[in-house]
Amino acid sequence: MKAFLAGDPMIPSKLFKGAYDKYLSDYFPSMEMGEWETDYPTLQKRRLKVEQDGPEVEVVPDVIKESGADASVLTGLFVPISTQLLDAMPNLRMIGLARAGKENINLEEATKRGILAFNVMGRNAEAVSDFSVGMMLAESRNMARAHYSIMQGGWQKEFSNNDFVPQFKGKKMGIAGFGHIGQLVAQKLSGWDVEILVYDAFADPKTIEAKGYTPVDKATLFKESDFLSVNLRLVDATKGWVDKEHLDLMKSTAYIVNTGRSGLIDLDALYDALKNKRIAGAGLDVFDEEPLPENSAWKNLDNVTLTTHIAGTTTEVLTNSPYLLMEDMRKFLDGDDPNFLLNPEVLENESFKAWLKTVKQS
Repeated sequence: MKAFLAGDPMIPSKLFKGAYDKYLSDYFPSMEMGEWETDYPTLQKRRLKVEQDGPEVEVVPDVIKESGADASVLTGLFVPISTQLLDAMPNLRMIGLARAGKENINLEEATKRGILAFNVMGRNAEAVSDFSVGMMLAESRNMARAHYSIMQGGWQKEFSNNDFVPQFKGKKMGIAGFGHIGQLVAQKLSGWDVEILVYDAFADPKTIEAKGYTPVDKATLFKESDFLSVNLRLVDATKGWVDKEHLDLMKSTAYIVNTGRSGLIDLDALYDALKNKRIAGAGLDVFDEEPLPENSAWKNLDNVTLTTHIAGTTTEVLTNSPYLLMEDMRKFLDGDDPNFLLNPEVLENESFKAWLKTVKQS
């Protein structure tokens, strides 16, 4: 029984090894590890392409062909788990992703083949929620622009929102999506003496109300929010969720922040709304093309704060994720209920059940 630990520049294989030694080494005494990508900028380009188009756009990493072909367990962060990779690993029975997203795994194909998959939901929720609140402040209070002015030898005190620079107290804070991140954004904002409006098509309004927040429909969210934090997952139903129709509903003094996926927003419509000052400003951590091109029109706006897809990246997130992942995998192997199964239907697969029995007997 062999495990393969696929590292990359964000979580190198040595961090996965620490978690493997603690949680999985007795079940899978044979282990190999390696980096499927070693260059950080290249990783970011490959990662973005996979998140937009799925893992099938990728090739099987050479390190897996060379050292991981006979592994029963594969763990990694962004390693692209495509049909071709599954073909190259015929003994694979468990996959662990040290992230909340699942864009880099062909989950349908893994399920069809009787391969159990795990991720780590909420692993970066604290980091992203912190960042979302910070982005609201940075954009509305002109923090980044003032810093840039000083660094360029200036002392700028006039900005595009001079007539309505806001404070949080008394404002209506909109939360789109009431999952791990959305709930933490709401919790962290609640101490500012604000009203929190929540939209989530799948959340029980009574649950939202029980936390002291106001459930609203989509139109109301856009009409009434002074600040709007977009924390939805990107699925077919949420592509372009922020569109021209709803941007036109927003107050001219309102701000929108996106730390989720760029596909949640019609970026052309948002650019137009910002350029024509139909809304006050925006904070964006994610884009359709990363890095932004040198001639990107976003760089010409004076009412947007742009960051480099860093909302979910903290030391704690990167170092803890392999441990959260493998602890959960260990719980499953020990017969306890895991928290992060992606495809529990595999538990009824006869081939998987036979393999699991062998693992527990060994």
